[in-house]
Amino acid sequence: MPLRPRSLRRAPVEPLPEPAEPSPIPEQVWQRVPIDALIDLVTEVFTAHDLPWSRARMAAEALCHGDLTGTPESGVAELTRLHLPLLVNGLVRPRAEPLMIADRGAAALIDYRRAPGLWAVGDAMDRAVSRAGRYGVGLMSVRGVGPFGRAGHHAARALPHTMIGLVMAAGGERGTAANPLGMAAPAGAYPEFVLDMDTLADVDSAAVAGFALLVEIFAGVLSGVGDHDHDTGLLVMAIAPTTLRSADGFYKAASALFGSLLGWEGGTPVRYPGWREAQYLEQCQALGVPLNEPVHRELEDLAKALRLPGFTGR
Repeated sequence: MPLRPRSLRRAPVEPLPEPAEPSPIPEQVWQRVPIDALIDLVTEVFTAHDLPWSRARMAAEALCHGDLTGTPESGVAELTRLHLPLLVNGLVRPRAEPLMIADRGAAALIDYRRAPGLWAVGDAMDRAVSRAGRYGVGLMSVRGVGPFGRAGHHAARALPHTMIGLVMAAGGERGTAANPLGMAAPAGAYPEFVLDMDTLADVDSAAVAGFALLVEIFAGVLSGVGDHDHDTGLLVMAIAPTTLRSADGFYKAASALFGSLLGWEGGTPVRYPGWREAQYLEQCQALGVPLNEPVHRELEDLAKALRLPGFTGR
C-alpha cells in the first residue's frame, strides 16, 4: 500500500486559541485575511525588491509560515524589521546565483553568495529531495545565505515527496534563534511530524553543549562557514525511506509510532510537534490568517507605498 497523500492525513480538529496578543492596549486586535491574499501580497513586495517571481513566492511562503502555524512573531512581522532592510542595504542579493563548490552525487557543497535565505534554504532542500530520489539520501552543505525564517518550514518541503527532511544551521546572521534545527517526517495515518527548535533554548541544560556542538559540526564545520565572517552554514538533508524498506512497512511503522504518542494527561491532550500546527493551518484555511492590527496596518501601508493592491483590493 502506498503512502497516503498529505490531504488524507486528517485528525479531529481541536479548537486552538488565537495567538497571544503582544499587548493589552485596545489597538492590538486581530484581523483575519485569506491565506492566498497574504502570500500574494508578500510575494509582490519581494518582487518589487528585485527577487525573481519564483524566488519571491518561495520566500513569501517561508516567511508566512509562522503566521500559518501559530507563531506570528517569526512571520510577516519580520518583513520590514529584518528582510527588506537587508535587501535595500545590499547585504542580501536578490538575484545571487548559487555556486556549486563540490558535487559528489548524493552530497554537495553550495555557496549561495548572500542570496535571500527564505528562498535559498528551500532551494537547497529541493535539491536534496531530487538527489534522495536517485540515491536514497541527498545532503546539501550550504553557506552564504541570508536570514531564512523557520528551519522546520524548509525541512517540511520534503514531506510532499514522502521523505524525511532535516535542516541544521550554525554561525553568522540569521535573524532567528541560535543554532536552529528543523525536522519533518511522514507520520503515517496522522498529521506529519514537524519539529522546529532552537538547540540552545529548547534543549535541557545538561545536554546543551553537546547538542550545540553537534549542530556546529554538521552545519558549520562541514560547510566551511567558520572561514567566513557574518555567514550562516547549514546542513540540508532529505532521506527517502522507501529506498530502504517497503512503503507499506514504513507507513505502518510511522502510524504505530506517532499513534503511540497521543493521549491525555491530567485532562490535557498530549500531542507531538506538528499536530497542533496542522490544526492551526486548517483554521487559517477556513477562517483566514489572524494578523494583529499593527502588522496588518504595516502591510497595507507597505502595499500603498509600493503601489500594490492591499488586502481590501484583492
